[in-house]
Amino acid sequence: MVTPTDPNGSSSATPHVRRNMAWNSAANVLSGDKTINEERVTEAKEHVRDGLSRNVSEVLAAAAPLDSDMRKKAVSLAEAVCQQLEPFILHKGNVPPRTTKKRNRRGQQLPATSRESKGKAASDSASEAPGQGAVDYSLLLKWVNLKSSQDTGSSNSKTGHFREVKMYPWIGAFIKYVADQLVKAVADSPPPKTPRQLETFRKADVVAIDADDWRRVDMALTQCLDLPQRDDRSDELFTYAQSAALIEVKRYETEETAAFDQLALYTPGLYATQVNRRFAWGLTICGTHVRACLFIHDNILASEVMDVATEPGRKQFVTLLVNWAMCESQRLGYDPTIRYNRETSQWEIDVWDDESRVTRTYICEYVVADTSSLFGQHRRCFVARAKESSDEQPAQKVLIKDAWAYAAATGSKAARDELSNLRAIRDKLDADDALAGTYSHLEAGGIVQQKGKRRGTLNDTTELILANFMASVRDNVKKRVHWRVATTPVGEDLQKVRSVDELIVVVGDVMAAHTAIVRRCDILHRDLSTNKIMFCRDDDGMVRGLLIDFNNAVLQANPHDEQRPDRTGIYPYMSIGNLEQSSVKRTALDDWESLIYILCWLGTIGINRDDQTNVKIRSDLTICHWRDGSATNIAKAKRRTLQHSDLFGNEILACFAHPLLYANLARLILELRSQLFYNERLSSLAQGCIDFDPMYSSIRNAELRTHYLDCNIDTTVVDPFARRAEFADAIVDDLLNVIQEHRNNALNRIKDFQLSK
Repeated sequence: MVTPTDPNGSSSATPHVRRNMAWNSAANVLSGDKTINEERVTEAKEHVRDGLSRNVSEVLAAAAPLDSDMRKKAVSLAEAVCQQLEPFILHKGNVPPRTTKKRNRRGQQLPATSRESKGKAASDSASEAPGQGAVDYSLLLKWVNLKSSQDTGSSNSKTGHFREVKMYPWIGAFIKYVADQLVKAVADSPPPKTPRQLETFRKADVVAIDADDWRRVDMALTQCLDLPQRDDRSDELFTYAQSAALIEVKRYETEETAAFDQLALYTPGLYATQVNRRFAWGLTICGTHVRACLFIHDNILASEVMDVATEPGRKQFVTLLVNWAMCESQRLGYDPTIRYNRETSQWEIDVWDDESRVTRTYICEYVVADTSSLFGQHRRCFVARAKESSDEQPAQKVLIKDAWAYAAATGSKAARDELSNLRAIRDKLDADDALAGTYSHLEAGGIVQQKGKRRGTLNDTTELILANFMASVRDNVKKRVHWRVATTPVGEDLQKVRSVDELIVVVGDVMAAHTAIVRRCDILHRDLSTNKIMFCRDDDGMVRGLLIDFNNAVLQANPHDEQRPDRTGIYPYMSIGNLEQSSVKRTALDDWESLIYILCWLGTIGINRDDQTNVKIRSDLTICHWRDGSATNIAKAKRRTLQHSDLFGNEILACFAHPLLYANLARLILELRSQLFYNERLSSLAQGCIDFDPMYSSIRNAELRTHYLDCNIDTTVVDPFARRAEFADAIVDDLLNVIQEHRNNALNRIKDFQLSK
């Protein structure tokens, strides 16, 4: 169990779900450890290649406190630390020889000059033993005096590797020195708040105990409170959850790109284990060159080089460390609207409601899903209840969804506004009791509000994070909006259904809700997957399907205007048109096609955890070609298999995990395929998955003079997907009739089974 860290160093027993690319994920049934590792490495390198901006001078200023008084105090404290550090380096960590005391003619001792007093104070302070659990400060001298030309062996050899490892205690000693000197400086001139004591974990080059892989992280900053009095070992056991920033170390300045790649590879561990992390910091240290890296949702902004071999470079690095110790939690990347309550040992989550203009506070019960990547929406989901509830009157559980969506062209509104979609769905379907509980019902939601510098609140956006220098990076940084919604009901994972019949009931409910939302709200979901279909179990044990997550939904009236440049959804469940980024308009048929892929996949691996036991998926199965490879190749594989009923039956349905138990599921899939791709109300031109050969145009012309729905569409339109899209409503009627008939039959079988018990 992982304990996420709050901004002030406390922790909670709130568990987190492993990253989506974790090895135990159902989506990665076909992938081994090596494959997932390779994917992560490739992704990290792509992020650095596409998102890294070097020499952004304003990055260091982004760590300074927002409060003007605290910012001035941080400057003076950094100066005080440097005044101790430079004499320490100058005298190589030793107390300089004492000057012979000056006396007057009468033999009386003369008072020391101000320069002599300062020098003695500096040397005495620098040579003081730091106390219990201290490190050897003199080790920092080896780092600041490290020369690139020094003969330490090749960086690619084992000798070079060990030389790199030798740097860890040197760097740790420098950071520890700054932390301890800051404590002394604060004691002489107390600031308005107690600074954090940031230092490195005692163990370096280790695997985090809360990691979901076996990668070794060089170093990490952690926050220590009352260090001399502690009897725990939290600074020894490296965890992502207790890390303020990760550090990647290389021996040579020429290895900087590799350092960025590895830091990008490790940093998602912070997001995965810290539920209140908005953005992240990191350090690359290559020889004596230090860069601070600010990780936001689409970018890595790296500072100019701070060379600790020079006095100006050391001053910059000391100032950065002092700013991190003194700044507000949100400047470190934490979200004060998700905070840990030490008195109750619970996480509290604020949800600002745009309509009522009030903040509702919820108590987190557990984390459903953490964020999974360095870049992207950083979507998290929590199950929570209202704070004002009691044991006597428990509040209804809500699902809180937190994400960073792309901002619209103007204003702070999200480009794809799930909040507006949820409001429209609630307002138009609320009175329909038949659909109650089958879609996400909005309880509260809006753009997350952060405190301003003086008073009031501000919308939480990338522009707020980069307020000091947004103008200088405007062309490179994609603007995002941080929003949060609370919805009901709280569903269960689709793969917790107990039988095929329950699965059929669930998808029947979901597609009924989907159709109502398309027709009455004019909203197209566009992103059906195993994660977007859930279910609720009533007190009598019966299940209801639940359709969630309208983040990628668009208005049906103008889907082309709303299409994103990248594809919507994940490859295994994407429609052929979506995979190919076809010019054919997106309709509800695309989501019905996704449903077929979902059901086929569950049939292959097992519909629930019990059925998945001992099921081995061979990589040569046809369905694997629906999941692996490029979007183009996956689309071709789907076209080929769906085109012929015999091929579909033999290569997909016949490979189900439990053919006899899943017979009813196979029948449903066959009928859905038939109605979607070979609907009898359409001509042959509109059937199948492959364009027709123009040589048969005369036959098609004769055929189209009959009663088919597409008889008025020109025969030059030979793409069956394009022809079917024009009659999506009619085809959906047929699909809905099929799934509702199967749902009702499944429901009757469930009831009969319950009565027989």
